[in-house]
Amino acid sequence: MPRPKGLPLRFLVTSLVVVSAFMTLAASTFVGYRNDKDSLIRITLEMNKMNAEKVADSVDGIFETLQTSLAATADYLSRNADRVNVAEQIDLFRTAHPNFNSVILVDEYGVLRQASPVAPGTIGQKMKTAGAEQALREKRPLVTEPYASMQNRLIVMISHPLYDEQGIYRGYLGGAIYLEEQNLFGKLLTTTRNESNGSYLFVVSSSGNLLYHPDKSRLGENVAQNPAVIDLMIGKSGQRRVVNSRGVDMLAGYSIVGAAGWGIISQTPTETVLSDSRKLILRVPLYTLPVVILFIVLIYQMIGKVSDPLVKLARYASRLSNMSDKREPIPRIHTWNYEANQLHRALSTAIKRARADFDHLSLEAHTDPLTGLFNRRVMDHCIRAWVDDGVPFCLLVLDLDHFKRINDTHGHEAGDEVIRFMAMSLKSEMSADFVCCRYGGEEFVVLMPDTSPERASAYAEAIRSYMEKTNSPVGHPITLSIGIASYPGTAAEADELFRQADEALYRAKHSGRNRIESN
Repeated sequence: MPRPKGLPLRFLVTSLVVVSAFMTLAASTFVGYRNDKDSLIRITLEMNKMNAEKVADSVDGIFETLQTSLAATADYLSRNADRVNVAEQIDLFRTAHPNFNSVILVDEYGVLRQASPVAPGTIGQKMKTAGAEQALREKRPLVTEPYASMQNRLIVMISHPLYDEQGIYRGYLGGAIYLEEQNLFGKLLTTTRNESNGSYLFVVSSSGNLLYHPDKSRLGENVAQNPAVIDLMIGKSGQRRVVNSRGVDMLAGYSIVGAAGWGIISQTPTETVLSDSRKLILRVPLYTLPVVILFIVLIYQMIGKVSDPLVKLARYASRLSNMSDKREPIPRIHTWNYEANQLHRALSTAIKRARADFDHLSLEAHTDPLTGLFNRRVMDHCIRAWVDDGVPFCLLVLDLDHFKRINDTHGHEAGDEVIRFMAMSLKSEMSADFVCCRYGGEEFVVLMPDTSPERASAYAEAIRSYMEKTNSPVGHPITLSIGIASYPGTAAEADELFRQADEALYRAKHSGRNRIESN
């Protein structure tokens, strides 16, 4: 008995429910992850911006205080230089403003006149640093870019010019911040660094040079290619996702220090935020999976109740193909399923009618009504059985030459007589072991079991010669074209066998007709 095709209804519906449940869970997890990721990124950006703004406000306040104090002291010294102890005033100023690592007084020629603290051998020397030259050149309050001091320290200098009562330029008073040592940035920003998630702040100058960074080896480095730094350089505060100068994806919030034109950037690695989001969202399936499994089990039980009547009817229908069981009564079902009850009623009615009709049906005819030869159904059955059993055989495809001319000249009744004449000739010339079939129209097929190609060619020549020499019902001979193929010699499958025989017949037709061709 052939194996039934298809899958059980209960399995199909349960599979659909399982797939739908897990797809829904996967989709909700994915959407939840996307939403949670976007939310975390947005919140992190906003928090980093708030942090940068808070620090920028603090630095701005300190910076304004330093500039104001520096300006007042510079004004005082320029008016009272002859009446006060300048060295003592500078020491007092530095003590009062510890955010300056050092304070210097330089005259209009660039010579260092006083300093606090004093480095040995520096008083009286000409200042040749970039910051000193800029202050002397511009003669205005300024904040320098990072540069190397005379002691080879990396510093930023805040300076204020000295003008006497006649308005003549007399030099400048400068306060230095040592970038590589403890300074106001270190005091203010080190507490904001978060080692657990990689967040940190850094400070850049108006030209994009690093003034403060947790990695001291990077101080003075120009990071103007960072998109956030580009915004700061044009005076724009904000927040954005950036790839920093080291190629790391960061969530940055940034703000301008107005008094100095510097920028504060607070940033967190994006991967840290996304990692936290993934950890959070992966907990969702763990919490929902037991509920989903319980739901699937309940659905499976319900589907069993619904499908059981249909399963009984399907098994009964399957047994109907076994002739010994054809009189088995249809099973009774008791179900609340409307469709199953209707199907049971319809199947009962159909089976009763089919059994009534079956008792009056005869076997379908296996012969061609015009010629008495076997029809295509018999031919197909034989070929299929022989191929399945591995029986070698040859196949002849025969076609009457110019048969259309006979119909056109003598009429279709004469054409039918010629077809019958051909069938009688096949019966007389072929072996009784062969299966002679009318394939259709003027085309015939002969199946020759356990016959070699050479013997098949001999039979083909016999029928061809007989038809060539024998007058037909229309008063003259009708010739044949024949194509031969063999199984398994030239073809391993039925379709290929027919194709080769047809190709051979085609060659016979186009090589002059009244001939035999084989593969």
